[in-house]
Amino acid sequence: MTNKVPVDNSSSRTKRSQPLSTAPGTLNLLLGGIVLVMLALLLVPDSKSEPPMLNTTDMTAIADEPVALATELVAATEPVSATEPVSEAETVTSAETVAQAASSTDNSTEPPIPVISTEEPAANLPPTAKLVLILDDIGYSVEAGLRAINLPSQITFAVIPHTPHGKALAEAAHQAGRELMLHAPMSNLSGMDLGEGGLTLQQSEDEFMKVLAAALADIPYIKGVNNHTGSELTAAVQPMQWVMQELKKRDLYFVDSMTTPDSVAGATAEQFRVPSLRRHIFLDHIQTTEAIDIEFKRAIALAQQRGYAVAIGHPYPETLAYLETALPMLAESKVDIVPVSVMLEQLQIVERSSETAAPTDAW
Repeated sequence: MTNKVPVDNSSSRTKRSQPLSTAPGTLNLLLGGIVLVMLALLLVPDSKSEPPMLNTTDMTAIADEPVALATELVAATEPVSATEPVSEAETVTSAETVAQAASSTDNSTEPPIPVISTEEPAANLPPTAKLVLILDDIGYSVEAGLRAINLPSQITFAVIPHTPHGKALAEAAHQAGRELMLHAPMSNLSGMDLGEGGLTLQQSEDEFMKVLAAALADIPYIKGVNNHTGSELTAAVQPMQWVMQELKKRDLYFVDSMTTPDSVAGATAEQFRVPSLRRHIFLDHIQTTEAIDIEFKRAIALAQQRGYAVAIGHPYPETLAYLETALPMLAESKVDIVPVSVMLEQLQIVERSSETAAPTDAW
C-alpha cells in the first residue's frame, strides 16, 4: 500500500482567495470615480439654463437691433436709383478722409467742406429749447417720403421740384400738418447734375427767373426755400439777389444749407428783408446709426446752449430708423421740434421786444 504524502494546499488556497479579499477596495475605487464624475457634471454650467454674460459691445448690438431691422426692411423694399442726385454733405476735415473722397469711384458727391462754426450768441428764447429739423431730398421715393411724413414731430420737408413724387408727397405732408419748402437745386463746385429746375451761373437773368418761378410753382403749399447743393451759386452775389428778390415778392423765407463757408445767402436775405436761417448740423453725412446719433445729440446740445438749432437730414433708411426711435424720447431733453416759420416768428418777436437784442442769424 502506497503511502500518500500529505499535500499542503494552504498556498494555493491563499492565491485563489486573494481576489475575493481585494474586491471591496476595487468597488470603493469605482464608486469614488462615479461620485467624482457626478460632481464634475454638477459643477459644469448648464448653457441652456444660464445665458452667458454680455459685455458692452453685446448690449449695444442688442439695443440697436430694432433700428437695424427697420433699416433692412426699407432697404429691401426700396432700391437705390443710380440717377438720384446725392446731396452735398457737411464737413470732413481729416486729410485721410478728404483723400478717400477724392479717390472714390463715386463722383456724384461734392468734396468735403470746412466745419461751420456753431459759436453764435444765444437767443433770448423761452425756457424750452427749439430744434428746427429739416428733411431734404423729398420727391424721389414714395416709401421713404411717407415714412418721413409719419415721424412724430413737426419736421419741415424740403421737396425737390419736378421729381416723380414731389407733388403727391407735398400734398400728403400738408394733409399731415407738416411744413413744406422748395429744395431748389443750385449749381455746385463739383459739377453734380442738378436735373430739371437747376439754377446756375451760366443762366441769364430772364432764364434764371423763369427756372426759379417754375420750380416754385411745381411744389404746392411751400412757405420757403432752401438750397439743394449750391456750393457755387450761394457764393455768388448777383444770382442770390435774384433769388431773394423773388422770395420777397412771394413772402417766402430762405434757409441756407451752408454747403460752402463762402455763402452770401444769409447776408443777401438780410439785405432784401427776407426772413432766413442757416443750417448748423448735418445729421447724416455719415449714414450709420452711431454717426447720426452723435450729430443729433450735437444738435440737441446746441439748442440747449443757445436756445435753438437748425439740423438737416435726408430720408435715408438709417436716418429714418434713428429718428423713429429718438424723436419720441426728445421730450426728456426739454427740446421741441418746430417748423422753420415758427422759429423765425419767435426770433423776430424776441428781436422786436428787446432794444438790445442779441444778434442772430435771422433778420
